[in-house]
Amino acid sequence: MSRARFPLIAALLLTLASACGGDDPSPSTTASPPGATITLAPAASPSPSQTASTGTPGASIHPGPAGQPLGFPIAPATRLGLVSGSLGSRSIDWDGGPEALAYSRDAQPSDDPEAANRSGWNCRVHVEYEGQPAADWYIPAGTPVYATMNGTATLYAVTMANGFDSYGVAREPYLGNPDRSRASVSPFPGPSGGLGVWVEIDSGEFLSTYAHLDLAATTEQAVPANAFYAGFAPDTDFGASFGDIPASRQGTAIAQWTAHRGDLIGFSGDAGYSEAPHLHYAIQRAGANTLLCPTSEAGFDDGRWLLE
Repeated sequence: MSRARFPLIAALLLTLASACGGDDPSPSTTASPPGATITLAPAASPSPSQTASTGTPGASIHPGPAGQPLGFPIAPATRLGLVSGSLGSRSIDWDGGPEALAYSRDAQPSDDPEAANRSGWNCRVHVEYEGQPAADWYIPAGTPVYATMNGTATLYAVTMANGFDSYGVAREPYLGNPDRSRASVSPFPGPSGGLGVWVEIDSGEFLSTYAHLDLAATTEQAVPANAFYAGFAPDTDFGASFGDIPASRQGTAIAQWTAHRGDLIGFSGDAGYSEAPHLHYAIQRAGANTLLCPTSEAGFDDGRWLLE
């Protein structure tokens, strides 16, 4: 989520975390971890010095400015899942889709909504369903996720649960290009869980968000051991605190550390408002109250960050 924070950013990111996909869109306040008074700019930082290893195999190490979100948060050659079947009986063929780089370069910007969303939602569908642009990729849970820029990384959680599963709502209408006749913008009778579990990196110039992570795998294998806030550790029973979708719709800061582009920062999952296991990736310029489109889709003034 250390840094001098920007109130508009704080409000928007927590709105997305709790309201993504149909919850009450009013901003909420980040809950304080035990032993610390926390907003999006923690007043009591754990002062971590350890960072995840740089240059993890599969990471996209971009030579551009370190504080800008350049390159891919997953290995560019990652084979994506592909939505197949007809409306009413669609499913995902895992590893049957295009590579992430080719998909984001060629398909997501397409004017054909079926092609543009066959392996994850593009920016235009995100605007329709969540109010802000972002890029998604359908990838199996446990896929490594990497930092696209240098900055302060913060791990947050609302829930480890999946909104569709928790409420017994069918996922199929939301796979790929949503079936508008059945895919309501507000599909749940209560909070969706929003981003579920996510890492935010703040460079002071940009914020990048990596969402719907696997909390257990991320805390055990990606978060530095000395980065946890009081009350949390790699072996914490996170299910006791985050196993359900809370009525409060608040995010809790779990750990904070220094990250560099190419560092392993987490593992993908299926938490929160997630129609299928995927990574949700969003970019925001510091001091602005809107997210940027990471791809070159028409209608967005400031994008192409994945492809620069």
